[in-house]
Amino acid sequence: MDKARFDYLFVSDLHISQGYDAERRAYHPREDFVFDEPFFRWLCWMDENCAPGKRWELVFVGDAFDFLPFDEELARRYLREKESRSGPLPTYWQQQFSAPPADPDAERLQRLLFEDDLLAGRLCLKPAEAAPAFAPLPNLPPWAVELHDRYQPPGKKSPALGLSALTLAEGEARPVEHNEAFERRYGFLPTPEKSADKVDVIYQGHPLFFRALARFVSRGHRVVFVRGNHDLELYWPAVQQRIRDCIEREVRAGLGIPAGQPLPCDLDQQVDFSPGWFYYRKGLFYAEHGKQYEPLDAVPNPIRPVMADDEWMLNPPVGSLAVTCIHTRLEDEYPEWENRGQAASAMLELIRRYPWQALSIILRHGIDFMWMARRLWRAGQGKEQGPGEEDLKHQAKVSGLDPQLIRSIYEAMARPLLLNRPLAWFLFSPLGHALKAVLIVAAVALVVFWYVAAVPWLAALIPAGFPSAALGPALRRLAEIVLWFGPFLLLSRALQQRAVRMGHDPYLSRAVRRIHAHLATHDPALRFYIMGHTHYTEADLVERRADGNHVYYLNTGCWFVEFAEDARRLQTVGQEVQFTFVRLLSGDGGVQADLLRWNDEAGRVERQMLPPARRTRALQQWSRLR
Repeated sequence: MDKARFDYLFVSDLHISQGYDAERRAYHPREDFVFDEPFFRWLCWMDENCAPGKRWELVFVGDAFDFLPFDEELARRYLREKESRSGPLPTYWQQQFSAPPADPDAERLQRLLFEDDLLAGRLCLKPAEAAPAFAPLPNLPPWAVELHDRYQPPGKKSPALGLSALTLAEGEARPVEHNEAFERRYGFLPTPEKSADKVDVIYQGHPLFFRALARFVSRGHRVVFVRGNHDLELYWPAVQQRIRDCIEREVRAGLGIPAGQPLPCDLDQQVDFSPGWFYYRKGLFYAEHGKQYEPLDAVPNPIRPVMADDEWMLNPPVGSLAVTCIHTRLEDEYPEWENRGQAASAMLELIRRYPWQALSIILRHGIDFMWMARRLWRAGQGKEQGPGEEDLKHQAKVSGLDPQLIRSIYEAMARPLLLNRPLAWFLFSPLGHALKAVLIVAAVALVVFWYVAAVPWLAALIPAGFPSAALGPALRRLAEIVLWFGPFLLLSRALQQRAVRMGHDPYLSRAVRRIHAHLATHDPALRFYIMGHTHYTEADLVERRADGNHVYYLNTGCWFVEFAEDARRLQTVGQEVQFTFVRLLSGDGGVQADLLRWNDEAGRVERQMLPPARRTRALQQWSRLR
């Protein structure tokens, strides 16, 4: 493939999830992306406005999808079926496979349960003569063989005897800790098949989005997905193939190509998934989502993000656990809360407006979050969780960079919370909980001492006759009021200011400068660093050069509703959505990149407007909080 014939589009943070429910005639309350039609029209416009002799490569810079919300009804059916099974499992599956499933959901349940049994080693496929207790399965579905072979070492894959010559037998059980109580409350754990099943849910809720991608690739363009913190599941080959299958289905429907006939486009080449955490083209750009520079959202091994003791389970960041346990529950009650700016500021505003309801949700589900985070922390103790030499060599092979250079870029990241041993110990260990309890008791004692002893004593320092017998008692009462409410107001203001500083901390700009310090000598022509994650569009000068070919950091923003008044009027010309993207063009005049927005009402692309400075935006956000 000739990469020189491509120009590039970058978009991120669509957060495509469960989408539109045709039965309910409504979008799911946890859905953020409700703009399938504008996205389709945007890609059509870009296709029509491609440079002569060029095609586009559309790069999703992380969080194109959101795998964290879950299908509650399917999870309930899955657990009911799992609990109702009895007797030998091969017998159960003999009965399940004796006839085709009654509906598509029944097949989904079969695949999920079959994966569970394979991962736990409770089942295996054998030639019928090797397991005489069970007859061959003439109706053994091909997907069962595919799942079986996925989880087997090379020497134990199913014999090439044909489906009718295979049967199921009991396997060698192995310890697998999949917490069913957690799945009952918060959805499926991120194994390959359970993650791939979510792709089907996303496709059902957003067929037009996949239709847009299908039309795009059928016209000769390419699509590349980079992993973010909300779509870490893109790591699984099963998820990647399921996305290609959905796009292929739409290509065939759009072009009228029956199943079995070849497509006019090669989806394996035109729909790609960037390994590791970044996507790099020498002399053109360096793109990554940006999650690795926030301790809550960083994963220990961004190249191979699996558990240290279980290669078939993703190792999610602590922030994803918080979203799963707390964020989605808040969104069920207050669907608009996360669209009101940065999470820390929005959380404080939510608590201020609905204190008892919000705190009740946070405390009730926060216990589950702490418990699951502790399990993750304990699972990684004493194990090397960062990328190994083989991981670095693999990333080097696909990116063209030296393994040691990739190691240097990795070391420029923020340290994931669970790898910060003192902090993780304090937050999640039993002794840490005891220390927190001691600190809470000490804080309560200090508060009691302040209000019971310190306030009356300090107020009594004002003489009763100062400056007169009439005013003295009033001044004492006024001092007591100030001493009673002053600390609370000061603490509240400090928390709000801290939230604003955290929400508008330019940590990605600083991260880009650290990355550029490593890449500048290897690739002097590299000028553009592109990220997402923050949901704010940004353009920052990284290095000023004498020849005018300056180095820039560009943030693509997001594609869902944003109610933050301080950013909306300027950045989106009064609209509540940004529809922003980065366009990179290369030609005789060199490489140029622009931060643009799709004006869906006018049907054209426009330049994106930015606030004059981060400090202005922070001050406006602070004014809104007050």
